[in-house]
Amino acid sequence: MSEQPKRQKAFDYYAEEVTDTVTRYFLNANGALFVFENVPARVNRVTGEQLFAPATVRRIQQIAMSTQKPDRIVQEKVYDWERAA
Repeated sequence: MSEQPKRQKAFDYYAEEVTDTVTRYFLNANGALFVFENVPARVNRVTGEQLFAPATVRRIQQIAMSTQKPDRIVQEKVYDWERAA
């Protein structure tokens, strides 16, 4: 009986630290890296954990697999940790 209030309190603490914002979403699909900006998410201010709605993730996947033209293309350096370290 005493465990229930402790669980509820921990949940309340977590919920208070989550804020609605926009962030970047990175998708690695078929060897290609896709970057989506201004994606709505709930972000934990303490841990940095990002929570995305399932519908948002599905839409991101649809866009990545479509022929829709990106807003811009960026070039990034890629390192293999085992060889570089």
